[in-house]
Amino acid sequence: MNLYDIKEEEEWQQILDELMESLSMPTALVDPQSFVLQESGQRHELCKAIRAKKDSLIGICAQTQKYMAKQASETKRPVLVSCEAGMSKCLIPVFSGDEFMGSVVVCGTAIPGKEIPTAMIAESIDMGEDEVIRLSGDIPVMAQEEVSKIADETFHKIHLDS
Repeated sequence: MNLYDIKEEEEWQQILDELMESLSMPTALVDPQSFVLQESGQRHELCKAIRAKKDSLIGICAQTQKYMAKQASETKRPVLVSCEAGMSKCLIPVFSGDEFMGSVVVCGTAIPGKEIPTAMIAESIDMGEDEVIRLSGDIPVMAQEEVSKIADETFHKIHLDS
């Protein structure tokens, strides 16, 4: 059994598109090993720069993703954290019974009042800090309470409609 036994590809795409629109963050449907199956939305320039380098992709994105998947499979609830780059990252787990089938992941908004660690990011992606500061200027901002609320609604929609 896999995610496409739970919902059709078009249904997943609708969920991803709606989530992307409501949270101003790119979304992805991923399997249990975090392999991306479907996506919606575009990453902002700073996330693109982080993901373009293998070391920063692993250190900033993948490390957080692995932790979140483990926590979500244990709690059976959405997990919302701040990634190593100081931005919101939310993982909405998908289950079939008690089996973790994969997740819907959204990430990439700044958190009100939380500073983006531009010096650390600059070092990680081998770019000048001034350029990282410039790239961080287009990051959408969203309160984590709003992200959490929408993630919970999406979690219930996925599991009630399955």
